[in-house]
Amino acid sequence: MGKSISKPLSILGLALFFGNSSYTQSIAPQSVNSAGTKMTQANGSLSFTVGELVVLSQTDSEGNTLGGGFTAGATLSTMSIQETDAAVLDVKVFPNPTSDLLNIRINHSTLDQVLVSITDIQGKEVYNGKYAGISNTIGINTAFFPTGNYILSLKNSTNALLGTYKIIKH
Repeated sequence: MGKSISKPLSILGLALFFGNSSYTQSIAPQSVNSAGTKMTQANGSLSFTVGELVVLSQTDSEGNTLGGGFTAGATLSTMSIQETDAAVLDVKVFPNPTSDLLNIRINHSTLDQVLVSITDIQGKEVYNGKYAGISNTIGINTAFFPTGNYILSLKNSTNALLGTYKIIKH
């Protein structure tokens, strides 16, 4: 009696196994895109990008696409910028980005002296100078600076910070 029950059970098990394995999944066409945003306030900005950048893709006859690429992970950059108080020191920094000569135009100043310093992103000072706080244009040669981002800081004679600017060197 044991043999007559086990034989139908094993046939039933095989039928269920092969019956279920004949079903396949179908994948609907989908897209995974990179995304990002930039947020800005008066004292700085934050920007980021997250997602997959597709380098190669294959599409079948049903419109399904398979892409190959790499994941950007996350790119995050922050920069705190403090504009000068125009009643104390009204300046314009240009051109930005720069390649050779960075100009700081002092339109108005109540200061006797302006201290200028430029640091790289790691905080290493690459330039400093003292200038009269009169209406003029200060030219700084950046030709020897490596390509990258820098911070321009303007201070008064007591070393109080008046303003900072992000400088991009090409």
